[in-house]
Amino acid sequence: MKGKKWIALLVFLAFVGFIGMSIYNSQRDDDTVTVRTAEVSEDSITEIIVTTGMIEPSQTQEVMGQGIVTEVPVSVGDTVEEGDTLVTYIDGTSFSANFSGTVTEVNVTEEEPDTNAQQGQAAIVVSDLSNLQVSIELSRSDASQVDVDQDVLLSYGDMEYEGTVSQKDPVATQQQTQFGSNTTLGATISFDENTDGLIAGFEIDVDIKVDESENTLVIPIESLNHDEENNPYVFVFDGTHINQVNIETGIQADSRIEVIDGLSAGDQVVLSPDQSLEDGMEVELED
Repeated sequence: MKGKKWIALLVFLAFVGFIGMSIYNSQRDDDTVTVRTAEVSEDSITEIIVTTGMIEPSQTQEVMGQGIVTEVPVSVGDTVEEGDTLVTYIDGTSFSANFSGTVTEVNVTEEEPDTNAQQGQAAIVVSDLSNLQVSIELSRSDASQVDVDQDVLLSYGDMEYEGTVSQKDPVATQQQTQFGSNTTLGATISFDENTDGLIAGFEIDVDIKVDESENTLVIPIESLNHDEENNPYVFVFDGTHINQVNIETGIQADSRIEVIDGLSAGDQVVLSPDQSLEDGMEVELED
């Protein structure tokens, strides 16, 4: 009888120990920090400036005259050849097309005075719609990265066109908006191919390739941190712990950034690290 009591006591103690260990392990599991990681890979990366531009004719002639108009042999939409007469005035003055193109504006009427100059507009406008280009306005930060001869991808609906930065203004201009003044630098993009399907006056999406690296190390941008002095670093997972590693970064593209120094291909970097992570901390991977 006495032996049975000892056995019962031992069973009870074992049960209590099991419960206590389960609670301990449960609490320990709750305290374990889990992380997500991504592998440092070798790839090509391209830095792109994304903006919008305005499709416009490569050449535009604006006729500014004065006096009574005696002849207007053209209408909007007419195709003219270089040298064709556009408008004639009572004093015998006439204006001809400087190039072959399309008449896009007619703001005068025969036997009526031409008052367009006082209104700040042209009497006749001719545009070369067979050769289009794109004008863009660059912010100060973008202007420092854009140069002549850089490759451009232009998107218009579901159509894409290749182009090149052909011109960059020497000085910036300031414009007044409802939110204050805005200073930009103008630039022009030429098309490298046929522009069928495009209409002057509409906007077009512009991707300018400003930098590129091939066969370089890249990491997700969400793994990047900066210390108090704005130096970049990442946390590298070694299988049980994380280690803070300072890195040197290069160009950035979308959700990735180039790593010039500090990491090796195959390293596992922590994604979206929060402020609770510390150098040397023991962590586990999320399931």
